[in-house]
Amino acid sequence: MSTSPVRRTLTAALLAAGLAATSVALSPAASATSLPAAAPLSAGSCPDVQVVFARGTGERAGLGIIGRPFARALADELPGMTVTSHAVDYAAAASQRSAGPGATAMTDHVTAMAARCPGTQFVLGGYSQGATVTSIALGIRAGTTTGRAIPDELSDRVAAVVVFGNPLGMRGQTIASASRTYADRAKDYCNSGDSICGRQPSTGRGTHTGYATNGSTTDGARFAAGLVTANPPEAAPPTAPPTTPPTTPAPPSDQVTCVTAQVSEHVEARRAIRGLTRAYARGTLEDIGRLRSTEEVSLRRSGTFSWTPTASC
Repeated sequence: MSTSPVRRTLTAALLAAGLAATSVALSPAASATSLPAAAPLSAGSCPDVQVVFARGTGERAGLGIIGRPFARALADELPGMTVTSHAVDYAAAASQRSAGPGATAMTDHVTAMAARCPGTQFVLGGYSQGATVTSIALGIRAGTTTGRAIPDELSDRVAAVVVFGNPLGMRGQTIASASRTYADRAKDYCNSGDSICGRQPSTGRGTHTGYATNGSTTDGARFAAGLVTANPPEAAPPTAPPTTPPTTPAPPSDQVTCVTAQVSEHVEARRAIRGLTRAYARGTLEDIGRLRSTEEVSLRRSGTFSWTPTASC
């Protein structure tokens, strides 16, 4: 006799009760692994927002019974934006040990997508074991396996985190209480009859499988949409200034040709152009780093109104 995905999810999720209490730290070696660089896609090929969601234990590949309505609800909440979704590719096995590899898969996708689409914001989410996947990807000690966490430099690309039936609740924690980095943009949903997250404060009535029918997915989408619109996606780098006309006098011979300074100082001196979170060299529009970075960057003049990043001055 076959078992429905929902029942398999509930049965296997109950097995997590004995497993989620054991925590293992992220592997430093795994966290340090990086992906190959990828060329950015054109602005028209990139969504404004992408939902990256991990399904629950035993569910068929895809967004799952909670991820699908959540992604639809978020798209409805953001009618003026393009919203796509990505289902984390992992086993969702009953042993719960697939959560670590699932976290690595989530991190790898976000890292690659962020490189290709500099203006895309991410809404991360998960249900049941998928919530453990999300927790580990955020750098939280959870479950019985390890996985690669999203790099700190990409944390500001994550607009919101929404999880349902999170086994982290069996330790009396939520993502907001366990992560300083994501505390102000994370929300856990735990139904009053859900023993998997039972030590979390109750957010609604129902059991472990009831989040799609009691308004939780809609409320979670509304929460995420509010954060997305509060931090709109960064626009593509500004268009380069027109080519200097031949009649424009050449710059004086004593004009500064190379400057080493912090990113914000380059912006103030008009050697770079400000984006939402990053800056771009004036003229060449090459990315020179995060606006809040305290590291110094060298820019060499390559034209009257143009600067190019260089190793040093």
